[in-house]
Amino acid sequence: MWQRNNGQAGDDLQFRFTAYLVSAVKRRRNDYLIQLYKRSSAECTVDMVYESEPSSEERVMDSLPLMDAIENGALLEALQKLNERERQVFLARTLEEADFETLGAKLGLSYKGVAALYYRTIQKFKKSIEGGDRR
Repeated sequence: MWQRNNGQAGDDLQFRFTAYLVSAVKRRRNDYLIQLYKRSSAECTVDMVYESEPSSEERVMDSLPLMDAIENGALLEALQKLNERERQVFLARTLEEADFETLGAKLGLSYKGVAALYYRTIQKFKKSIEGGDRR
């Protein structure tokens, strides 16, 4: 039997579509948070290194400035090829074990910006050490 369209069918469709969007966004948010958790848990370092007192040689090497303490010429050259910002992010991340959020706050960059800069620096560093970067 024919019924007159009173506009409720459109509202019902709109409500179902809105409910679909809300559930899709919630699922995507949960997936994102799970990925973020997995990434951050995989990035954790193990701080359970049991050592006795450092040797006198280690104490002397720790007191030297970084560029003087590096014995490997290729490593030193690769560090010198990095610009100041790349060197700062690389050293803070590897030596001081600073996280991307802290580095981002210092440098005025976002978390993703610092992460991208760090991983680009790692690639540049590897290429330079392997002899692929001929400036």
